Amino acid sequence: MAIARKPNSKPKPPVDEDAADAFIAGAAKPATPTITAAADDGPRKAPVMLRFDRALLAKVDSAAKRRGISRSAWIQFTVSRALDAGEG
Repeated sequence: MAIARKPNSKPKPPVDEDAADAFIAGAAKPATPTITAAADDGPRKAPVMLRFDRALLAKVDSAAKRRGISRSAWIQFTVSRALDAGEG
């Protein structure tokens, strides 16, 4: 027995391009965050470039993998833990 697709029983209505454009133009714009006095200028996280010795980076990757998190998350966690402990 051959398997065939179910025939399309409903005809598609014609697309009204003007109505579609009006709908898209009327869509709500995403809310922009308001800046308060306590907020910093710019995004909450900033990209940082670090250079690691290849052997040390391999150990970092291994530690992150054991925890099941990304390299970046592991570095942030470890630095945060060190700072909370009073180091630095």
